Amino acid sequence: MASKSYFVVNIMEYLCDARMDEDLSGLLRFFECPRNKDVENFLKKSAVDFAKKHQAVSYLVFSQENGAFLGYFSLAIKTISVRAQNVSRTVQRKLSRMSTLDDGEYNIPAYLIAQLGKNFQQGLNDLITGNELLSLAMEQISFLQHRVGGVLCVLECENKKKLLDFYCEQNHFVEFGTRKTKFTEKDLLQLLKTI
Repeated sequence: MASKSYFVVNIMEYLCDARMDEDLSGLLRFFECPRNKDVENFLKKSAVDFAKKHQAVSYLVFSQENGAFLGYFSLAIKTISVRAQNVSRTVQRKLSRMSTLDDGEYNIPAYLIAQLGKNFQQGLNDLITGNELLSLAMEQISFLQHRVGGVLCVLECENKKKLLDFYCEQNHFVEFGTRKTKFTEKDLLQLLKTI
């Protein structure tokens, strides 16, 4: 769907060649996300280390037309706990394929969309929508699912109406819990989608 106008590059492709590693450093400096500094800081300060340690891999999104760096998303595998009472019976049936109910919770591996952000540098954010960026992340997850399996995609976001409308109303994620961040002590909503 979205991939006809964009191409996606796994950050690991930059890291296997010293010259490309330098290109990556220069490219990342030009990413701006004033609406969410955590998204910007992760890409600039942590994405390379996370990729090298195989904790999370970031994917850079470029315009097919002019090669402009439009945004990125980061994916990881995470084991999550989902209380059965917090999800529908349909979701419970899908979760039971890969996990057993233990003390009212499913503990299950999931694809985590760890980061998702558009580049606001010089209006580049107008060249891709949030839905298109999320669609590219879901395409990558579908690619992985086809090769290794899995039934669940998760993400976390702040409790803001605009974000909930985007993820839940437009993209069919459902809330299953909350988590407090270690350093900033922000409450984040945990959202899931069966795939």
